[in-house]
Amino acid sequence: MNAFLLLKPDCLRRGLTGDVERTVARAGLSIDCRHRIRLTPDDTRFLWTEYTDAGHVLARAFLDRYLCGEPSEVLRVSGPDAFEKVRKIKRSVRSRHALGLFANVVHAAERPGELARQGNHLSGRCAACAEPFAAAAADPNPARPAGDDLRAHADIPRLVDELWPKLQVDLEPPAPHRLDGEPVAAVYLGGDRAHSLDSGVTAVWRALPGARLADAVLLTMFADRVDGYPIAVGAPDAVHRCHRALRDHGIRSCGVGPYDPLPAEWRHAATDPAHRPPAARPAR
Repeated sequence: MNAFLLLKPDCLRRGLTGDVERTVARAGLSIDCRHRIRLTPDDTRFLWTEYTDAGHVLARAFLDRYLCGEPSEVLRVSGPDAFEKVRKIKRSVRSRHALGLFANVVHAAERPGELARQGNHLSGRCAACAEPFAAAAADPNPARPAGDDLRAHADIPRLVDELWPKLQVDLEPPAPHRLDGEPVAAVYLGGDRAHSLDSGVTAVWRALPGARLADAVLLTMFADRVDGYPIAVGAPDAVHRCHRALRDHGIRSCGVGPYDPLPAEWRHAATDPAHRPPAARPAR
């Protein structure tokens, strides 16, 4: 059985290829072919069809910034249960090396149809890559929940350039947005697989009066990473209004609770899985 791994630009830049190869070998798979590619925006649109140009302007812009500036490398691998094993390899490598959503080192298909569509697109033209990836259906990935078309509110390329350096290292805990009143209560946000980056950021930005879009992006990304973070603080009435706004935008992994900054705890939470902050409070 065949499968593929896409080693993203940060994987090559950080010298992690050897670790990926050893992980492949430990899984009992062989690397049959490898070739360097330089992805284009057209490639990212074909490969990640779950994102649309109007409903996922942030995801599209970050993907293009991440994947189109430098070379990537495709490894075509084979062996028993290659598809399932490569999915586990992706998770294993990311658990050791990923720094965030747009610094996660490797990609592999999650569904057989995705394997066929993406694998055939990424394959080289050599003899080792001549056999196509096959699946019962190679349909586009289902669309992810859309957010607002934020191009009406911000210069998206400039926003991406502003945030990019912060996303290529361990993201520092961003300051919670200050709502009205004494900061005695907080709105806590957790990870929410039912939302995309754009739908999550749209909800957070709309719920934080006066917040910069850039700050809403960082708060959404960090809360997703640590799965429970105070994104806004203030008096109880202001905090409950913010929480209701998040719920009205379909966010369910959120809640209200007392605010305890615990700066050292939040800082460790970004880099040490054993050092977790309090989980998001149950929604009310």
